[in-house]
Amino acid sequence: MRYTECMQHKKKIRWEIYAAKAFYFLGGFGFTAWASLIPFLKRNLEIPDDHLGILLLALGAGALVMMFFAGAVAARLGCRRSLTLGGLGMIVCLNGLCHMPVYAGAIGCAVVLGASLGLSDVVVNINGIYMERKIHKRLMSGLQAMWSLGNFSGAAFFALLLSLGLYWKLVALAATMIIALCIVFFAPQLMQDRQEKSGSSHFTRPKPYILLIGIICTISFLVEGSINDWSGVFLTTEKGVDISHSGLGLTLFTAAAFLMRLPGDSLVMHFGSRRILAVSLPIAFAGFLGILLLQQGLMLFVAFILIGVGCANTVPVFYSLLGTQKVMPVADAVSAVSTIGYVGILLAPAVLGFIGRAFSLYASFGLVTVLLVVMSVMALQILKER
Repeated sequence: MRYTECMQHKKKIRWEIYAAKAFYFLGGFGFTAWASLIPFLKRNLEIPDDHLGILLLALGAGALVMMFFAGAVAARLGCRRSLTLGGLGMIVCLNGLCHMPVYAGAIGCAVVLGASLGLSDVVVNINGIYMERKIHKRLMSGLQAMWSLGNFSGAAFFALLLSLGLYWKLVALAATMIIALCIVFFAPQLMQDRQEKSGSSHFTRPKPYILLIGIICTISFLVEGSINDWSGVFLTTEKGVDISHSGLGLTLFTAAAFLMRLPGDSLVMHFGSRRILAVSLPIAFAGFLGILLLQQGLMLFVAFILIGVGCANTVPVFYSLLGTQKVMPVADAVSAVSTIGYVGILLAPAVLGFIGRAFSLYASFGLVTVLLVVMSVMALQILKER
C-alpha cells in the first residue's frame, strides 16, 4: 500500500513539473503571438505610428499595474486559478484585438491582455519557486528555458502558417486554440497550494535585499533586451553586415541561452550558484567586447553565442534565491522583482535608442557592457554573503 502511495505521489509531482513547464511555454508563446499580430493590427485599425505606440504602451501599462498586485492575487487564489485566469485572458484578448473595429476598444483589449501576460509572468515564477521548495531541487533554469522555447515556437508558428497563405485572423485563432488546449490539459495538474499569504491585498514595498535582487534582474533583462531590440540595427549600421543576415546575431544569442538553460539547474546544483556565475558572467563580458571590437566575420557572430551562454542563468539563479530568502513572503518578493525588472524592459529600448541617436550604438552597447560588469559585482557579492 505504501509503495502504491509513493508511486502515486511521484507521478503527481512529475505532472506538476510538466504543468509548470507548460505554463512557462505558454507565457513565451502568448507574448510572441501578440508581437506577431502587431503589424496586422496596425493595418486593420488603419492607425498611424504614434497611435500604434499608444497601443503598445497600453499593453505595457496593463502588465506593469497587474505585476504590482499579482503576488496578492496568487496568495488569494493560488497558482492554479491565477494562471488559468491569465491564460483565459490571453485567449479572449488576442481574438478580441483581431476583431475589434474601433481603436478605443483595441486599447481596452491591449490593457487587459497586458494584465493577463503580467499576471502569468509573475505567478508562473511563484509556482516554479514553490515547486523547487516542494521537491528540494533546482528547476528554474529549465523552466526559463521553456519560456524561450515558447517564444521561438510562437514566432515559427506564425511565420509558417502565414507563409502558407492562411488568413492572419485564422492564424491568431489557431494560436489561441493551442493556448486553450494547454490550459485544459495542464491547468488541473498545477500545484494549487497557496503557501505563504501576503500580509495585505496591495503592493508591498520591497525590502532592501529584495530591491537589490530586483536591480540585478533588471540589468540582466536590459542586457538581454539590448540584443533583442538593437543587435540587428547594430550589425547593419555599425558593422556593415548585410540586412539579410541582420537577425543572425539574435538567433544565435537566443539559441545559446536556451541550450545553456537546459543543463543550468544541474550545473548549479553541482557547482553552486556563485561558481556558475563567476564563470558565465565573464563569458558574457567577453562576448560584448567581441561585438564592440570585432568587425565582420565568423568571430563577430561567435560573440553573440558567448553572450547567450554567459547571460542564460543569471535570472533563474536569482529567482530561485527568492524562494530561500526570509525577509518577504515569496509571492510579494517575486511580484516586486518582476515589477522592477519590467520597468527596465519598458525603458531600456528607448534609453538605448536615445543614446544611439545622440552618439552611436557603440555608446549604447558600451553602456550595457559597463552595466554588465556592475551587475556581475553585485551578483557575486550577494551570493558570497549567503
